[in-house]
Amino acid sequence: MRLFLSFTFLLFLFAAAGSAQGPLAPDAAGCADSHTLSKLPGCRVDTCEKKDGDHLDLTIKDEENGQSVTAPVDGDSRTVRYECVDGTKPKSIVEQAAAALRAAGFEVPYLFAEEEGALTAHNTEMWVTVESASHFYTLVELKLTAPDFESINDAASMAEAIDKYGRVPLYGIHFLSGRADIAPESVIALRELAIMLDDNPDWNIRVEGHTDNLGAKDANMTLSMRRATAVVAYLIGRGVKRTRLEPGGMADSRPIAANDTEAGRAKNRRIEIVKLPAQ
Repeated sequence: MRLFLSFTFLLFLFAAAGSAQGPLAPDAAGCADSHTLSKLPGCRVDTCEKKDGDHLDLTIKDEENGQSVTAPVDGDSRTVRYECVDGTKPKSIVEQAAAALRAAGFEVPYLFAEEEGALTAHNTEMWVTVESASHFYTLVELKLTAPDFESINDAASMAEAIDKYGRVPLYGIHFLSGRADIAPESVIALRELAIMLDDNPDWNIRVEGHTDNLGAKDANMTLSMRRATAVVAYLIGRGVKRTRLEPGGMADSRPIAANDTEAGRAKNRRIEIVKLPAQ
C-alpha cells in the first residue's frame, strides 16, 4: 500500500528539507506538548494549531484492493508537528506511538509502518492520528463532540446520524407508562423511520428497547423487548420487510445518562436504531 500524506504535511517536509540539521532547537514558543501522546525521545515540538468544530475522515483500515476505509469524525482538533533528530525513522515513530497509545487504553484500528508511517487510534472520548515521513511526524487529536440526538426528528437526519455513528436514539417514540403500547404522538417519528428505511433499502437494523434502572431487571428486560417488538410490528405494517428488522431488549444495560435524576432516566428510556453489518 502506498501512503498519501496530507498536502500541508508534505509542504512542511519540503520546507524543512532545505537545510541541514544541527542540534534540535527548543520547543516552539506557545506550543504545548500533547498530554495524550507526549513527544517521543529525541524530538521537539515544531508547530501547533487548534480548530474548533473540525471534521475529519480518518482511515480505519485498508481493503484487500488497497482502498482505504474511513470513518467521519467531528469535534475540536489540535495538531502538533514534531521534528526529531536525523536518523529517526517513520517506522520507529509510528510503532512507539502505537505502543504508548495502547498502554493508555486506546484502540489502534489502523497502523502502517514502512518508509512512511501512519496510525489511527481512539478511545471513547478522542481520536488520534499520527503521520510520519523522514524525521518528522504530525499528531492530530480530535476530541469528540457529543451528537445532538434529541433534535433528530426526520428521515434525512436519522440516516445522517446512522451513517456517522452507526446508531441513532429516537426520542420521538413514546409508550404508555409501564406498557408496550405506542403513544399516539409517536406516529410522526415512526413514519419518518419507515421513510428512512424505504430510502435505504440495503440497510438492515436492530430496533433496541432501553429502560431506566427503576423496577426489577427481569421486568425491564421483558418490557424493553416488547417495546422493540412493537416498533418492528409498526414498520412491518408500513411495508418494511421483516427480514430487515431485528428487535432487541436491552433493559438498563446501556445507559447514556445518569439514572439519579428524572432528566437522566428520561434519556435512558428510549428506542435506539442500530445499523447491522451487511450480510
